[in-house]
Amino acid sequence: MPKFFLPFRADCTDYSVGDIIEISGADALHISKTLRMKVGEKITVTDSKALDYFTVIDSFSDGSVWLKVESVEKSSVESDKKISLFQALIKNDKMDTVIQKAVELGVTDIYPVAALRSVMKLDKSNEAKKLERWNKIALEASKQCGRGVVPKVHSVKDMKECATLLGECDIKFYCYELEEKTSLKDAIKNKDFNSLGFYIGPEGGISDSEKELFDNEGVLSVTLGKLILRTETAGMAVLSMLLYETRL
Repeated sequence: MPKFFLPFRADCTDYSVGDIIEISGADALHISKTLRMKVGEKITVTDSKALDYFTVIDSFSDGSVWLKVESVEKSSVESDKKISLFQALIKNDKMDTVIQKAVELGVTDIYPVAALRSVMKLDKSNEAKKLERWNKIALEASKQCGRGVVPKVHSVKDMKECATLLGECDIKFYCYELEEKTSLKDAIKNKDFNSLGFYIGPEGGISDSEKELFDNEGVLSVTLGKLILRTETAGMAVLSMLLYETRL
């Protein structure tokens, strides 16, 4: 059954059985022209609060598709735990891939970070374009893998902001190639949490001053094993491990 995301509504009111939902714009065009769906066919739509609406096409008009709600359920694919990835900016299209795969692996928030050793540098003029692109990638990945929410790619943070935000999470850690004792499993073992945040550094690694920022906020350093992973691989490894440990 095709699945589409509803646009954010300021009133945040949930729909109920029997309500009519309007789908417009590109999604309406996709339903009517690309998928060639007809009145009476089923579509699932989801909001920004992990609610799935199982609907039937009621009618088409003026570039819109009108759906009638038949049932409402809490999304079965979303965890009640918030997982945030703080990813140092990386070059070329690697950031695009990180965002896409992180969404597929269950992340809820992504924070690009301007690290000291980041090769990619963004100024305000091109940051807006990048954020628009990255959030579009997050939306498309959410559609593809059937998420109940669209993870948000936030504005770029500096290292101090990153450390502060990480410090607010129930569980927080950064992956550090020189750590030899504390593993990711040690960081989460037998711990109940609502929020978890982790930082992945850039190609050039984490500087001493950045490590000090994390240490001051109580952010643990963890090892992912003896292999040195590329920055675009490390975050996916962490999310895969978290998925196994917390949801499977």
